[in-house]
Amino acid sequence: MPSAAANERKWLQDVERALDFARMHVGTDVVSTRNALFALWQVVDKAPARVRDIFRRFDESALVQDAVALKTKDLFANVPLAIGTVDQRTKLLYALAIHVRNVEDLLHEAAGEQPIRNERQCLATYENEGAYLLLRNPRHRTAKTKQPFRRRGLRRSRIFPRQIGDYRVKPLFFEDPRARDRAGAQRELSFGAGLFEELEFVLDHDPGGFFVTGIKAKDQLGAIRSDLEMASGSGCDGIVYPELTITGDTLGEIRKKVGAGEWRSDLSFVIAGSRHEMVDKQRFNICSILNGYGGEIGEHRKLFQYTDGTNDAESIELGTELPLLILPDATIAFGICLDYCNISEDPPYADLDVDYVLVPSCGNEKTMEGHVKRSAQYMDVHKTRTLVVQQFFDEKIPKDPPLGYVLCRRDDAALGALDTETRHRWGIYNL
Repeated sequence: MPSAAANERKWLQDVERALDFARMHVGTDVVSTRNALFALWQVVDKAPARVRDIFRRFDESALVQDAVALKTKDLFANVPLAIGTVDQRTKLLYALAIHVRNVEDLLHEAAGEQPIRNERQCLATYENEGAYLLLRNPRHRTAKTKQPFRRRGLRRSRIFPRQIGDYRVKPLFFEDPRARDRAGAQRELSFGAGLFEELEFVLDHDPGGFFVTGIKAKDQLGAIRSDLEMASGSGCDGIVYPELTITGDTLGEIRKKVGAGEWRSDLSFVIAGSRHEMVDKQRFNICSILNGYGGEIGEHRKLFQYTDGTNDAESIELGTELPLLILPDATIAFGICLDYCNISEDPPYADLDVDYVLVPSCGNEKTMEGHVKRSAQYMDVHKTRTLVVQQFFDEKIPKDPPLGYVLCRRDDAALGALDTETRHRWGIYNL
């Protein structure tokens, strides 16, 4: 195994290549400058841990001032390329940090405030890797001294890896005029959480396990229409429904009624629960992401398969993409139940610097305990806020069960699963 010193010498070679690349590309055009910024950011992000950790010591106000003081003609002229001592490592890392900040400012100036309509407008590449570099401030945090590099390496931008493990990150762009109005007013988002009364699942089985063929619920379409009406009248921005509660037929009715203007919808989006559906002879657990006009923006396919710990598993294939909804005023990721609350594996959301994660779910108190723990983790990493809307389900129905659970994680407050129990079918949450 290479020694720490050998790893640092190898990293120094990576630094020299990234600096050469940035020197050649900064200022050529927007795309080239974006690629240069990604190269500089990535080489710091991949620094040996004991080097990268030094970043926490850097004073934020000094970073800002020294980055501004760098003149374009002096960029890359005096980077101290030595790493043998703590002092040398500190000087090198600081020089890279202020170059990242300076090039970030140059990119903002070059790109302006143009709307983003496709991923080519934010795709950055360097060597064999790519990422989406979004020139948008994080909604819920500002750069502060003592924060690590991933929290404040960039001060007013975000980087999303193009690939996280086995999953391709897929940006979804929807130029929503309602979101533009929100961005101008700088107001928080509010979300409706809709559960269903007297809900029963219609199940079937095949060699792979169980799957849901339909549901029974008390006046489901009437409830959804009422939710849309109340959300629209309350200035709500979106609605989230639980996992496996919206069948394909119900989804079709929502799209038809909203699209025809028969149901009021002054929203940015509707997260239409999820359903088991066959696609090319394979079954998936699919959540459709609708815009406020009834059109489909995209979909999220469940990443992890539910099992009750015995032989009864959810008979589905697994998704390979992580959709990100990019609105003018917010970035949103999605999960379906176990995607988020899985404590046996490490879900991919820690590497997504998003403002919100919205999670349709179905399960019991233990399921919600996993969501509570995971939401606290992502709040700590990126100040990401979480909304989980979970329909109650348990094979062993307790006395007086809740209708479901709604987790609205917007800060570091201590929460337990019982704090999220609800017996109300509908609620609006400021997030």
